[in-house]
Amino acid sequence: MTISNHTIWQPFIPSLDTHSKKDLIHYLARQTSINPILMFGLVKNGIQTEDQIWKFLYPSIRDLHDPFLLNDMKKAVIRIIQALKQKEPIMIFGDYDVDGISSSTLLYKGLKFFGANVSFRLPIRHEGYGISPKAIEEISHRGVSLIITVDNGSSAYDAMKVAKEKGIDVIVTDHHEILGEFPNSYAFINPKRFDNKYPYPNLSGAGVAFKLVQALFQATSNFSWEKYCWDYIEWATLGTIADLMPLNGENRAICWLGIQKMNNNPNPILENLFDLLHISHIDSSKIGFQIAPIFNAVGRIDDPNIAVQLLTNPFASQQELKSLIAINRLRQALTSEQYKQAEQEIIRKGWNQDRIIVIDGDFHNGIIGIIAARITENFKKPAIVISESGIGSARTLQGSNFSIIKPINDCSVHLKRYGGHQGAAGLTIDLEKIDAFRRDIQLTTGNGAKIESIIHYADQMDIKQFPDTLFDDLAALEPFGIGNPKPIFYSPSIKWFRLELFGKEKEHAKLTIKKKSLLAFSKGKIFKNNFSSFEFLYTPNCSIERNFLIHDIHTFQ
Repeated sequence: MTISNHTIWQPFIPSLDTHSKKDLIHYLARQTSINPILMFGLVKNGIQTEDQIWKFLYPSIRDLHDPFLLNDMKKAVIRIIQALKQKEPIMIFGDYDVDGISSSTLLYKGLKFFGANVSFRLPIRHEGYGISPKAIEEISHRGVSLIITVDNGSSAYDAMKVAKEKGIDVIVTDHHEILGEFPNSYAFINPKRFDNKYPYPNLSGAGVAFKLVQALFQATSNFSWEKYCWDYIEWATLGTIADLMPLNGENRAICWLGIQKMNNNPNPILENLFDLLHISHIDSSKIGFQIAPIFNAVGRIDDPNIAVQLLTNPFASQQELKSLIAINRLRQALTSEQYKQAEQEIIRKGWNQDRIIVIDGDFHNGIIGIIAARITENFKKPAIVISESGIGSARTLQGSNFSIIKPINDCSVHLKRYGGHQGAAGLTIDLEKIDAFRRDIQLTTGNGAKIESIIHYADQMDIKQFPDTLFDDLAALEPFGIGNPKPIFYSPSIKWFRLELFGKEKEHAKLTIKKKSLLAFSKGKIFKNNFSSFEFLYTPNCSIERNFLIHDIHTFQ
């Protein structure tokens, strides 16, 4: 059924070719008291036994893999221990996003525990991603003899060359795809190395930093890792969820345990932050949509070193945390203002008729990705937003098989640099070439066939009949994310509801249907129009409030 401009809703039909699999789903559902609709998803993702389901539902520290299975881990630990003994100055070089902030915080705390002479340095966004030759030059003047990168470094070939010339050892810890040769560093720890024996490749940057700290504890006989891991697991959880890593395998164990820690005995700084945000219960949604954006905002429009300084300071005040929250509010206001400008310009110039929307203007480099995502969501078309400095960010439709990097690659003759993957990409372009780029990229998308987005839902369930017991089942499957998505349900046509618009410009909507509350973020405009009824996709919000989030909507005249 075609629901909106270019969005198709489809039920997720199981490919269970045998009765035995259906029987397995019902058996496991009975054993764990979890609804069969939800159990199906777990079986589809490889769970076949009762032991596997209990391990999935209740991970433990013992489920974490041996960090020394990561290539070069032993070499890195020996070098760090040497630096500890000789009191060598160590520099942690991170990244400006949440994963980079989390991994820098985690490793700094770990090295400080062992008495290291350690400092940290995160790049400001305008400096660009990753450690650079210029950064190595700057660090060399501080007398640093060992640099440890976190969440970057896999392709820092020029920086490694300068480090060699300066006599600085570099341990690269990273999780990004390796697009060429290994960096010529002292040690290179990355679970995506093709020669790895490590059983799980999808760690975040903070996850890799967590494994390095785990290895340091396991290399000493004086401290119990099972006791001290709780001081680090929250930061690994924050980085993993914020960086949209798959929440299966070892990542699920890390995040499940980290969320338990956040709810029962959080780090004092996080506890203060939760209080300021009025969050009483932590889950993956709270981390992804309320907590992570605060740290992301610092890296987008300010200095990410501020965040690490705060998170590594045991005496940080609530006022300092309020300053971080204020930066995020500024980022939100800036995003709202600049998105409105972009939307008006797109309509005024008719770019909404293009197959791929390309807009350039006075946009802040730190938020062009967010603006591109909003354009894509609201116009149902891939979008590229380019700032006045020639830096661009691209997004494609969620659930679409259309790869945004392909047309960008086809038009690379106009570009200085570009990179990315199917869903998102970045580029740099000279401003005088933008018009030609906009023209030519429309020609790369074929013969006019629609670029469609497909959203799969788990089951049809009228919102009025949604059972409260299902909230408990869903809560047991937390944390949700890539690799363990929160199920989406389809509710047929609704006519009667109570509506409340909220937000600075009434851009959000709250609906009440049979005592059930539904939130429709950034969809307030839909409800300002006249319609007789509507149908929608929704996801349950398993928080204490037990409300629902509208995922997509279709109105009828």
